[in-house]
Amino acid sequence: MIELRTDRLLVRVDEDRGADIVHVGRDEQHNVLFHGDWLSPLRASRSTTWGDPVLDWLSEYRGDWQELFPNGGDACEVMGVPVPFHGEVSTARWEVVEQAADRVVMRTGTRLPLVLERTMAIDAQHAALRIEERAINESDLRVPFIWGHHPAFAVTESSVLDIPAHRIEAATAFPDEDGDLEPGASGAWPTLPGRDGRPIDLRQPILPRRAHRLVWLQDLPGWAAIRDPRSGSGVALAWDATTFAHAWLWQEVLTPGMPWFGRSRITAIEPQMSWPSQGLAAAIERGQARWLEPGGSHATWITCAVFQATERAVDGVTRAGEVREVQA
Repeated sequence: MIELRTDRLLVRVDEDRGADIVHVGRDEQHNVLFHGDWLSPLRASRSTTWGDPVLDWLSEYRGDWQELFPNGGDACEVMGVPVPFHGEVSTARWEVVEQAADRVVMRTGTRLPLVLERTMAIDAQHAALRIEERAINESDLRVPFIWGHHPAFAVTESSVLDIPAHRIEAATAFPDEDGDLEPGASGAWPTLPGRDGRPIDLRQPILPRRAHRLVWLQDLPGWAAIRDPRSGSGVALAWDATTFAHAWLWQEVLTPGMPWFGRSRITAIEPQMSWPSQGLAAAIERGQARWLEPGGSHATWITCAVFQATERAVDGVTRAGEVREVQA
């Protein structure tokens, strides 16, 4: 496990499993990410396949923060290559290029002729993890990709979401009884109609009962925050909105299915290049994929900041990790 540390922030990264970020917090006891320290379900990598690539991916899932590249969502075939569910870099073993106490440079190849480079550093002035990345085309062909981040945050009943979204839409893919939103319903943040016709306020991430939600947040300005005024714990994201123009809001609360088994209290705010989560081939058809020219590259960034939460809503987050609150 790679560890980055300053007197303001502790970050841990699993280089053997997708360069997952498993800890972001002020110290050992504080982690803004949801991390399920579960022995079950048995991981596919430690046994045999579950017989389905999605179940294999979920068998490894314990929360944390994955990167989705060059695919996000459904598995598909592109350029004659099968690209897996949520992209292969989310499960790959990454190479460490450089490492210091507060900075690490990592990279990995993909099934397509692309290389992803990631530089992670703790900001010297703020309790913030700054990530700068570059996708590189190693071939003489034009190559498509989509890109996203999949951070799962730990939340409580007193947590509040501050998201500057406008158009929002509930996914249509939750026929199960735990989906409380009207499938396909659209509206404006923070409310969507529930299945019973009553509006649901999405600013409150934890319910007194189990729920499963997936909402597409469109055309965001590139930031979002979760704050818990009761505990004072806050986490904020800022990202490159020219690359990640959208976000997926995913909530999994106490649902009984695998791998959760009633143990999860997850709220994920996922900056993404495309929506819905139908994979790269569908994104190409919709015109949402990016293409790299032969030998070309695309650079982007995302920042995660830990801050002292209050009753005041967050009004903006900078690339450096400065969190601005609404003034009284």
